Amino acid sequence: MKELIQLIQNSNYLVALTGAGMSTESGLPDFRSQGGLWCGKNPYEIASPQAIGTDDFFEFYQMRIEDLLKYKPNIGHYVLAELEKEGILKAVLTQNIDGFHQRAGSQRVIEIHGHLRYLVCSRCGKEYPATSYRENTYYCTDENCKAPLRPPIVLFGEPLDSNAWNSAVQEVEQADTVLVMGTSLQVYPFAGLVELAHETGSKIIIINKTSTPLDHLADHIIHESIGKVLSEMAESILGTDRFTHLKEHNQG
Repeated sequence: MKELIQLIQNSNYLVALTGAGMSTESGLPDFRSQGGLWCGKNPYEIASPQAIGTDDFFEFYQMRIEDLLKYKPNIGHYVLAELEKEGILKAVLTQNIDGFHQRAGSQRVIEIHGHLRYLVCSRCGKEYPATSYRENTYYCTDENCKAPLRPPIVLFGEPLDSNAWNSAVQEVEQADTVLVMGTSLQVYPFAGLVELAHETGSKIIIINKTSTPLDHLADHIIHESIGKVLSEMAESILGTDRFTHLKEHNQG
């Protein structure tokens, strides 16, 4: 841990890559683990462009939006936000669509797979509150449109937003240290960012409870809770008093 803390403190350009494991520590269910959201289901029947407008699509994303109201950022999210305030962390590149990084105070967040902060009309693009599904508004209210509403996320079979992806690539190309947390690194092109970091000579730290296919590229691997590891880092980097205040704010 001492070596990792020194590596973080001495980095000139640190970026973080986060996946579902970052948010499961807040209570959100993940997708691919045993008992996850895709267990026993075909995601293409629920979360693809072809599924838009079906009951399964509406019910699934209504559940996801309800989860965001039920849960909140955890200590790991808050630590990353504090490291950004200190100028140590330059950006968070995330697969997650929950917005927890922003709620914890992170400013420079690149959401590669989109977000659930609001809904959009699948045809005209008009924005609607995220709670519209809860209020039984599933279709555009414009009389000339009436198309189904959807969250602005990347569904199965859809391309990534080019602006978000290009920004993520630029961040990794600038980085000298990449902190990878809570991702199985099985989903591309996101996993390719770790390969890019290796190619450009960055130090790579992977914090994940299980092994990943790209562990061989890492300089350091920790199979432990993200919150626990980041808490240890933060107490040393930020100081005990500031970290204690951070913990109290998170618990409150």
